[in-house]
Amino acid sequence: MTDTPEQASPFVSRVRVKGFRSLADCDVRLGPLTVLAGFNAAGKSNVVDALRFVRDAAAHSVGQALADRGGLDSVLTRARPAAGGRAATSFAIALELSLGEAGGTASYEVEIGRDPAGEHSHLVLREACTLWLPGEEVSFTADLDGDGQRVVRGGIPGARLGPEELLLPIVGRLAPYEVLLRSLLAARFYELDPDVLRSLDETRTRRSRLGERGEHLGQVLGLLARDHPAYKESLDEYLRALIPLSLGVDRRLQGDYATIQARFWTGEPVLPYWTAVAEDAVHAGDPHVEVFQREQLSEGTVRAAGVLAVLHQPDVLTGAVPLVVIEEPEKAIHPSHVGVLLAALKEASERTQVIVTTQSSDLLDTEEAHPSQLRIVEMVDGVTRIGELSDYTQRHLIERPSQLPEMHRQGQLRPANPAEREV
Repeated sequence: MTDTPEQASPFVSRVRVKGFRSLADCDVRLGPLTVLAGFNAAGKSNVVDALRFVRDAAAHSVGQALADRGGLDSVLTRARPAAGGRAATSFAIALELSLGEAGGTASYEVEIGRDPAGEHSHLVLREACTLWLPGEEVSFTADLDGDGQRVVRGGIPGARLGPEELLLPIVGRLAPYEVLLRSLLAARFYELDPDVLRSLDETRTRRSRLGERGEHLGQVLGLLARDHPAYKESLDEYLRALIPLSLGVDRRLQGDYATIQARFWTGEPVLPYWTAVAEDAVHAGDPHVEVFQREQLSEGTVRAAGVLAVLHQPDVLTGAVPLVVIEEPEKAIHPSHVGVLLAALKEASERTQVIVTTQSSDLLDTEEAHPSQLRIVEMVDGVTRIGELSDYTQRHLIERPSQLPEMHRQGQLRPANPAEREV
């Protein structure tokens, strides 16, 4: 286990959520690499979806983002059965962010709720943004007054907004807010689908960014091999560690369209395999190397290739993607090899912020795991609790790193109460 995790500045350093799905009141700090660890139905995906909601609302509209989630009622926190609490009538999401190469930091928050008059599907009750830039501070607020009108202060003088609209997509067309909006829109949230990953890509426009379900994998691999060969080799090296006897995954052209194929060792295993790897005899046409087409590839191979492509895709390498979120990256990969993924995730977090959800204790069974990277997620009385480990537990696991996966497996890792965290 490493003594200290990577300390690069993350794009989203803190997220606070109230009233959104199972997140009645959530306040969590995020690092360059954050592992949201919890069992099924703990609410891990709801934490991710709160971040994604802000991205989607800024990219399209609040109405569209809500409709994609089944409407406002579907995302509002319901009453807590055991505590007799009231169902939420609004939800709020607040983010603290780093502006990367532009320098400075930002905060952005939005609150959305029901229309008591029933004239609108939702109301934007409050929106606020502040940018702290080198030598400059700018901000805006857009609140709903008693007459149902948005009152705008800052941003664009004289801007007029409907009660359902956000101001950020409007002011984000102009400096200095453009850097914040551009970064929010560039965040990527991945739920990889093996059928999509291995599908035939019929788009003709060059794609340097992997789609959020795995679209354009063949194109991304082709661009990596052409423009970033060292990172393409890194991807293949990780694949060899994850999938026994694999040698690499590549773009395959079928007519004008791109898809994927993979190379596997078909000779005597183990020593000759690694001898071939060391001698770079791992390409199509080399002895004992067989190419398997997309229909022949297992789900584990395809998903592993997809996760590695997320972390190595050209737009991540060039800094164009400030955040990648991957849901259950270990899915369909043999448990004995899953720990390798954490090394790939950690390496990628030096280039972009990485957040993953997992219920797998095997993902944590590696010296790359550090307890400070964990955020434990659990469901209590229908409400999600999320937080860091207590300082005592972190110190214990740093001294006894082999206990981390077993404590997680047995449900002994719990989010700390604020009083258990040292100031």
